[in-house]
Amino acid sequence: MSIPAPCSVTQHRANAEFAGWIWAIVEIDPAVLDETVERINITLPRRILNRLDAKARAAGASRSGFIAHMALTC
Repeated sequence: MSIPAPCSVTQHRANAEFAGWIWAIVEIDPAVLDETVERINITLPRRILNRLDAKARAAGASRSGFIAHMALTC
């Protein structure tokens, strides 16, 4: 299917195909969708860093990938 051209909510509401639908507008902060990569510097005790690296290896991930995964799933 092709993606239809954008139109206003008023136009959608007038479309019989959408009769009875509930319409809502949601505001989303664009920063939430920003995929720009940033380099960071953190300080951790060596024992925690060793544990972090071991968990990342066990998960088959890089240190950065493991931290990102944990941040998104916790």
